[in-house]
Amino acid sequence: MQLDSTFSVVAPIDTVWNTLMDFERVAGCVPGAQILNKLSEDAYQVGMKVKLGPVSMQYRGQMNVIERDVDGHRAVFQGKAQETRGQGTAEATVTLQLVESKGTTEGTVSADVSLSGKAAAMGKGVITSVTDQMMALFAENLQTMVGEPAAAAAAATASAASSTAASSTAPSSTAPSSSAAGATSAPAAPRAGSAPADNSLNAFSLAKGMIADQLKDPGKLIGALAAVASIAFFLGRLSRGRRS
Repeated sequence: MQLDSTFSVVAPIDTVWNTLMDFERVAGCVPGAQILNKLSEDAYQVGMKVKLGPVSMQYRGQMNVIERDVDGHRAVFQGKAQETRGQGTAEATVTLQLVESKGTTEGTVSADVSLSGKAAAMGKGVITSVTDQMMALFAENLQTMVGEPAAAAAAATASAASSTAASSTAPSSTAPSSSAAGATSAPAAPRAGSAPADNSLNAFSLAKGMIADQLKDPGKLIGALAAVASIAFFLGRLSRGRRS
């Protein structure tokens, strides 16, 4: 299965590249993803949690960096994972390419994916739409991450300017009080990559936006209804199997 998606971030290309190559940090931008262990500079033990209604899937495997072209801002990854409580597997070869235009960095992600088990039952249409929604969330989180250093610097500059202005207007015989100095201190910057307690990828939540888009096109609506019917049938069989 071939999956292609894009994202864009308002930041210099080198900043985005360096952030993306810091896998342990950027993993928090991907819903449900975790770096469990760093095996080497180019090998990582990874985990992924996915929720599909009442069904929860958890994968564990390894990601390897096959190619890393710093000058060309291109990287190739290979990953293999298996369900921790099932027979499902996932394998992928992913190519990442970055380009910059007018201060915006655009990324293209091309993935050759092979799935088995519960995830494969979702079908390519649903998987593609959920992937697009997930990539949009990833881009938002990445934008916040690369923007934090600039925001912190701006806050520090504003604080310094405020302190200078206060000093110039105060009488020379009066020293500023410690409480006034504390009032102009910059707020603490949020921790990069912080994640909520449950960071699972909720496929149903992502599908809400997908369904809204499908309703605008009758042809896509038919495909979406068929996909939803397939998922409902699969979950019904799974539920009956558990009761028996």
